[in-house]
Amino acid sequence: MQTADLEITGVREEFLREIWEIERESFSAPYPRHIFAHMAKETPETFLVATFKQTTVGYVLASLRKDAGHILSIAVRKNFRRKGAGMKLMTEIMEILRIRGVRRVDLEVRVSNDIALKFYRKLGFQERGLITEYYRDGEDAVKMSKDLS
Repeated sequence: MQTADLEITGVREEFLREIWEIERESFSAPYPRHIFAHMAKETPETFLVATFKQTTVGYVLASLRKDAGHILSIAVRKNFRRKGAGMKLMTEIMEILRIRGVRRVDLEVRVSNDIALKFYRKLGFQERGLITEYYRDGEDAVKMSKDLS
């Protein structure tokens, strides 16, 4: 797969089943399914989907808070990881947020998720602190942010 073959598009209702599959495959404590349906209706402009040959391979979901954006979730199907889909999704969502006046993007990541930490650092995110017992299982999160201005 070439990243040029990936299409990044806004979320549509027909993507939701596959997004939910990707979420469950990717996280030990996935967001409830209804969250994705709600966000698709409420904030479709910050909910992007990556497709390859009409298959949903990943998504990114962000929220806006005045001049700050927040990455709520990003996930890519296991067999499409490390092929550029996540990078393309994050680059696109950060550009959308920048155009909307966002000056900083925040996110949280499990302290044990070395692959994600490396990925976010490569995108220019910096560690801003630790949030103790952030996840339901008691694991801590690294707070990260990136300035867009």
